[in-house]
Amino acid sequence: MVQPARAMIDKVVLLIIDGMDVVNFTLGNTPTMSGLHGRTAVGVAHTEILGAGTTITPIAHAMMGTGQNVIAHRPGKETKGRPYTYLGEPATTIGDVACQANIPVAAVGKNEAAIVVGGVDRLDISRLEMDGVDANDDQAIARETIAALGACSPRGLVVANYNGVDSAGHKGDVRGVIAAVEKTDKMVERILEATDPAKSLLIIASDHGTNPLTGRHNTVPTPLVLINERIEGRVNLGVVHNLEIAITIASAFGLSLPEAFGRDLFQLAIGGLRWDSGDYRDTLERQLREFKAHQPKRPRLRD
Repeated sequence: MVQPARAMIDKVVLLIIDGMDVVNFTLGNTPTMSGLHGRTAVGVAHTEILGAGTTITPIAHAMMGTGQNVIAHRPGKETKGRPYTYLGEPATTIGDVACQANIPVAAVGKNEAAIVVGGVDRLDISRLEMDGVDANDDQAIARETIAALGACSPRGLVVANYNGVDSAGHKGDVRGVIAAVEKTDKMVERILEATDPAKSLLIIASDHGTNPLTGRHNTVPTPLVLINERIEGRVNLGVVHNLEIAITIASAFGLSLPEAFGRDLFQLAIGGLRWDSGDYRDTLERQLREFKAHQPKRPRLRD
């Protein structure tokens, strides 16, 4: 893994746009997320999602940084506290290392936002569906995210999950998907106005795409956007992976996340970062092989 540099960032916002793939992203008018203002890095993420709700190897563990195979259950519905069934050894999450460093952790919107930081028992601030927040209301998500940022002082990690795009996609509402994507861009603009761009890192990601023509999830890649004052212009990150979000957050705070895989995308965006192998996929595959080699053998499905 990449060794963390000294802390560069006071606050990180991870804004998860449920159901927004690169096709949905380009349908709407999104000047803020697309980086027309500069200070933005954009990549195309491979999410490797399987299903939703109760899922194996999706955003649930990818973004929290364990690199583990887990079954993640919706907080507040299927389970309380730590919402995981591990298929291997439990690992340290981004929420764990933030708590150990006395960095307040908040989750806003869809209950799945709590999964990213390791569960509701890792939260200092909870403004989720289980708390009465409407995850489909862009105004509410923006308002609660900004309030959580203000309450986290002087440092903080806020994970917000907006469900508007996914909801419209499941209804087969193409116009609704476009409208929800454009509302997302306005929401990002509001959040940026409430933060110090030099001391805050805003990461916009998605767990999977939702096709409004079929009303179902798809395997289309998703956008991954980083916004910070130190990013010059509009940087193309190329092919990235949601696995790399956790190490990016940890490194921005100057923290270590031993089980994390991938690259520090923020360092890549502001100064360039090279693997010895020179290739992202080679490095990730090597790390995954090393991880699997240390895992206990699993029972066979059949003899």
